[in-house]
Amino acid sequence: MSDAFRFETFVDVHSNIFNEYLGSVIAKLSRENEEYRAVRAEIEGLYEKYPKVLGVFDTETVVELTEEECAVLIKVMELRNKLTDMETVYFRGCYDSVGYLKKAGIL
Repeated sequence: MSDAFRFETFVDVHSNIFNEYLGSVIAKLSRENEEYRAVRAEIEGLYEKYPKVLGVFDTETVVELTEEECAVLIKVMELRNKLTDMETVYFRGCYDSVGYLKKAGIL
């Protein structure tokens, strides 16, 4: 395949600024999306009520959880996955748009 028809993704071309861009996406979601803010607030509330659950993410210490705390950990992971899904959907729209414009020769 010739280079003229090579399809490069946004990440391929701008990998050096990808993390910065993703950070800006998350910041924008935090400012503008009420559902996103509500999910983050729910997670923070669970961490405040069950601090040992947050300790699970500290890889340098061992944490023992009660059955109730294990259930909360599962809930936190579900909520974190929901945030990731929201971030991915938001980012994917931009990613696809740039890709299609490049493929069409507009960019």
